[in-house]
Parts: sequence; C-alpha cells; structure tokens
Amino acid sequence: MIPYGAVIAYSSILAQEKGLLSYLPYFYICLVIGMLVSKLSAQKMLDAGNHRILVYLSLVIPVVTMVSYIALSTGIHLLIAGFFFGVGYGILQPLFQSFVTGTTPAPKRGVANATYMLSYDIGIGIGSLLMGCLQESIGLPKGFALTAIAYVIGGVVYATYVDRYYREQKTRYLQSVSQSR
Repeated sequence: MIPYGAVIAYSSILAQEKGLLSYLPYFYICLVIGMLVSKLSAQKMLDAGNHRILVYLSLVIPVVTMVSYIALSTGIHLLIAGFFFGVGYGILQPLFQSFVTGTTPAPKRGVANATYMLSYDIGIGIGSLLMGCLQESIGLPKGFALTAIAYVIGGVVYATYVDRYYREQKTRYLQSVSQSR
C-alpha cells in the first residue's frame, strides 16, 4: 500500500508539475476501470486456484507502472499508468485479503481481517509520508519509481513465506473437510 498511498496523495501535484492537470480526473477514472476489469477477470482465476500467477501479476504490473513514472510526460501515459495501476491493485487487494481470511480459523477471522485492514491503512500513510519526504530531494517521478521497492519486498516475502504457508493451510483445511465427511 506504500505506492498506493504515494499515488493517491501526490498524483495531483505530479500532474500539475508536468502540465497534465486536465488529465487528472480521467486518471482516476482509468484507475477505477483498471480495478473493475481486474476484479472481474481475476476472480475466475482465483476460483480455479491460480493464485500464484495472480500474485506475480499484481506485483509486476504496478512495478512497471511505477518505474514508468520516471519518463512520464504525456496525458496518455498518465491515463495508461492509472489503468495499469488499477489493474495491479484490483488483483492485489482482494487476493491478499482472501489469503488472510482463508488461512485463519473462523473464530479469529475478525481479528485477522482487522489486522490486515490496519496494515493496509498504515501502508497508505507511510506512502504519503514517504513521498512528502522524497518530493523535494529527488522529485515525484523518481519517488514514485522508488516506491516500487515495496512490491519487490512483498514479492520476496510471498515467495519465501506466504506461498508455502498458504499451501500448508489449504492442505490442512482440505484434510479436515474430508475427515469430517
């Protein structure tokens, strides 16, 4: 959520700096369209158990998008960035929330979901704060690109821990369901 916080808080300033302010309302529309498109298409893949490809897509797409801000100079680029940023987050947010609720015993799901949402909000706050600090020293385009490191770290955590944990929990759940029959 660090890059998301940065983009939501500082897109208007970036658009103003680049002379693209007239595109800004359409940036947010493209962002929402990207989220909608991804939610409609990703759900079928998630239901089919293809979560790994979704995780990597939801990390790679925003990394490329955030790095592309370094070369941002046109309104079309801003709109495309908004769309793909929305695609990435449209996959990422519900996917990881389903990991949290799907690997937590029923009596603890409320606490797990609340903890997830708290981390979501903290990430947005950190992203906004980080961009505020980076804005003056390196500029918004480079600052946006730098926030992509958060996705790389998330990908490493997923690959080294979360994927294995999720598969173990899913296997335990399926075994308990088959034993109860």
